[in-house]
Amino acid sequence: MLALRKLFPVHAIFFLLSLCVLPAYAQAHPDFSGLWKQDNAHSIPARSGDTTLRIEHHDPELTVETTTLRTLLPKQHALQHYTTDGKESVTTGADGDSFHTQIAWRDQALVFTIVEHEDGRIIDTTEIWSLADNGNTLKRIRQSSKSKGEQTILYTLVH
Repeated sequence: MLALRKLFPVHAIFFLLSLCVLPAYAQAHPDFSGLWKQDNAHSIPARSGDTTLRIEHHDPELTVETTTLRTLLPKQHALQHYTTDGKESVTTGADGDSFHTQIAWRDQALVFTIVEHEDGRIIDTTEIWSLADNGNTLKRIRQSSKSKGEQTILYTLVH
């Protein structure tokens, strides 16, 4: 009985420490870094073209290099620098449009609030980025005032 009383405080301390450490570990944000290839067949609606994202993510810094190749069209390329702390960044897209973007974390996902200036029109878009399949799939859920309904764009990690 005396031995049990001596062990209990040690076990109690480890138990209490695990209650503090595990939630902090579970809240770590994912790293979106990598070369991602768009999965046209599994995106909704299905996509076309050959699009890759090269992402460098060192939170709060997020750099996204987008390259798109389509049959009979010139290659499109854009390099965007963001922060994930809610500060607005202004970038130029592959099509030359101006994008005013704010990004913030919501749990394990990045939420993009985007205002696009396209030929005198304003297009509001929200995107939610998350990782699936043990970090091998990047999922972008997009809702835009430009199109009806929700789009789900999937990318597969190349490396």
